[in-house]
Amino acid sequence: MKKFTFILLLILAFTEIADAQSFYSRRRDRTWMFSYGVGFSTYHGDLHDVFYDGLQSALGPSLGVGLRKKFGSQLSLRVDLNWYQIGGSDAENQQGFISGRLSNRDDTGDEDDRYIRNLNFRSRNLELSALAIFNLIPVDGSYTRRPIINPYLMLGIARTTSRPKTYLPGEEGNYTVNLWEYQTEEANPIGQNKAFTVIPVGIGLRLKANQYIDILLEGARRFTFTDYLDDISTVYPSISQIEEWNGGAGSNTASVALQIYDRSVEGGYPARAQGNTRGNPEANDAYYIFSIKLEMYLPDNFLGELFSPSRRKPKFR
Repeated sequence: MKKFTFILLLILAFTEIADAQSFYSRRRDRTWMFSYGVGFSTYHGDLHDVFYDGLQSALGPSLGVGLRKKFGSQLSLRVDLNWYQIGGSDAENQQGFISGRLSNRDDTGDEDDRYIRNLNFRSRNLELSALAIFNLIPVDGSYTRRPIINPYLMLGIARTTSRPKTYLPGEEGNYTVNLWEYQTEEANPIGQNKAFTVIPVGIGLRLKANQYIDILLEGARRFTFTDYLDDISTVYPSISQIEEWNGGAGSNTASVALQIYDRSVEGGYPARAQGNTRGNPEANDAYYIFSIKLEMYLPDNFLGELFSPSRRKPKFR
């Protein structure tokens, strides 16, 4: 965080100097913007409910870069590349009373007994998105006339990888088991959850830092079309089904699958019977990314300058 703050101050100082030496550039609009930033991400699903559990028990880091093109006084298009981490753990969630959305029981208002289920995962993913950005305050004319504060809305489509991992009994914290390599539920065949399409919907606040840089504060929920970000959705299968789906009894794959599909025994509870509730298939998973970014206004000819042959020629002979 200290390094990020130092870089931020350095860039702000540099652009203030450039601004003082570039009077005529202020009269021209700039329609290309580059952004980068840091933040945190969290997940909403069978192992964690942000409205019940809060944010703190499932936070992960995120990093992102983006390129935005302005198409009018309010509308622009931005392409983002994000790296983010999500995860959840039954053992770390607060206990109390909860609706049937997360409980192992089917009734609403039951006691929260996820600690008996004892499942967990962590996933480090890449997301590529295309976002429509709509400024609530129009920006007419030159970019220099933009307001100091401008809220905006975001809506788009994205593709994200999905690489959930867990750990073997006795190796807590060492996420070495790739869950996508094992079939732990009948509806989740091996390889199904490698990548997903998501719909990002969010809001942001643009703060004018100086002539060429804005500070962006934004957050967006990613709506998914799957319930397997966490490898959990339906009911517990039988031991014989786990063995059949994972290479047969006695295979190394089946041995690992039997250790990770039912973690109740690790807490001293009886193994879950076939058909017991493992997750809730009626609601898809989702995740959130919250970030703070720097957005820099680039000259409209920056692409031509970047790839111009003259840039590769020496200035002096």
